[in-house]
Amino acid sequence: MDRLIRSAAAAATGVDPKRVPWSTPRRVPAGRSGHYASALPIRLSGTARESGTAVAERTAVLLRASPHVVDAAVEGVGFVNITLTPAARAALVPAAAADGFGYLTATTAWADSGSAGSTGSAGNTASAANTGTPVSAANAAETDSDLWRCSPLEEAGSAARAAEWAREDARTRVNLAAGPPGAREPAALRAADPGTGWRDPLYGAAGAVTPAARLLAVVGTAAARVAFCRADGGREESGPGLPALPTAEAPGHWASLTAANPAFALRYAHAHASASRQWARDAGEFHPLPPGALTAPAVADLDGPTAAALVGVLFDGPGALASAARRGEPHILVRYLETLASAYHDWRETCGLGSGELGDRYPAAADRREATAARLGLCAATAGVLRTGLFLIGVSAPTRL
Repeated sequence: MDRLIRSAAAAATGVDPKRVPWSTPRRVPAGRSGHYASALPIRLSGTARESGTAVAERTAVLLRASPHVVDAAVEGVGFVNITLTPAARAALVPAAAADGFGYLTATTAWADSGSAGSTGSAGNTASAANTGTPVSAANAAETDSDLWRCSPLEEAGSAARAAEWAREDARTRVNLAAGPPGAREPAALRAADPGTGWRDPLYGAAGAVTPAARLLAVVGTAAARVAFCRADGGREESGPGLPALPTAEAPGHWASLTAANPAFALRYAHAHASASRQWARDAGEFHPLPPGALTAPAVADLDGPTAAALVGVLFDGPGALASAARRGEPHILVRYLETLASAYHDWRETCGLGSGELGDRYPAAADRREATAARLGLCAATAGVLRTGLFLIGVSAPTRL
């Protein structure tokens, strides 16, 4: 979409395409026209020496000529609101399904608020909280495990220091992921383990002495990292019953294995999305997304209300990662992941993957296969983005329920 908007804006203004900044499209809030909006015409108005509205009007005309665009309208002082075809909106699903890390990180440059090629004020270098050692994605001498290392929270002593380490670990990883184009994917994500479970070696551990170690024995490492990274500012709670700095004596919902615990909810959503694909394989109904453009039945299925809502949240992922990196605030990524998990569950509650559940809507066997492939692709896309996001905050993603 960035290429589409920038190309139209360059043609509308006569500005050299190489000088056109990233378009940073964002989803349009409910109740307003269009699916996505860009302020690029406003940003180009100075270079073009005319109003943002004038640039937006000509850009909208050119966008409407695209086969991927249903409509483009001008709003306010120069925003251009774009309505895409269902096929264009759904096109991100195969990309995210094939490579969750690549999808979430590939567009962080244009999702940032900086100019073309910007990687944000957070920069490409971060430091490990407990060592102060610079971590650079460009340093080829560093091993993969060093590059993406996490601090041993059980050695932090106090819960407050463990929280500082966890947040700095997340900032380091987010900076690396949102850093220079081509930053290598961590081996832990490349070598996916289909049998990843829920076991946490520190959960329930006996003999914990320090406050940090006792906390991890009560809530586990995953819940502790999510709790620490979810906290925003100096608030005592990040949600009802969710202390921003839980302790072994007062863990709140972080100690529960229910949806009230955001860490459990996130990991459960990933496990469900991953297991759904395995269930389809076991039932002999696994149909992968074919290469190339999505078929009409696949597009129609992905354009249903809850599916389209989930696709929309997937679209937001690169922007959320870029914002978390630029502002140095991991909670932005955590809250995004929670929104994605919620949208996934809303979608799965309205649809199934078995041929029996698709028979009424798709009488033809070929159409059922294509719709099943679309739904399995959406599961894979959701799992890939959740798994990447959880990794960036130092949390494992179970694949089994």
